[in-house]
Amino acid sequence: MIGKPAARQDDMTLKGGKIVQGSAGVLIGAPTGVACSVCPGGITYGSPVNPLSGAKVLPGETDFALPGPLPFVLSRAYS
Repeated sequence: MIGKPAARQDDMTLKGGKIVQGSAGVLIGAPTGVACSVCPGGITYGSPVNPLSGAKVLPGETDFALPGPLPFVLSRAYS
């Protein structure tokens, strides 16, 4: 993980909030501790643009998954 923070669904944030979106697997953040998403928990339908920064917020997508003891998952995430 090269020094980047990691979190899963249902983990708690430092402020006491619960992570409700994303994968049940590990999500890797930026080295500063800020999640890769510009606005976690932000609106992701309609025109998902953060009005303060102008950044577009898109949810991650799973393209392909094979279940098993060591699941194989191909997914995309945008930040």
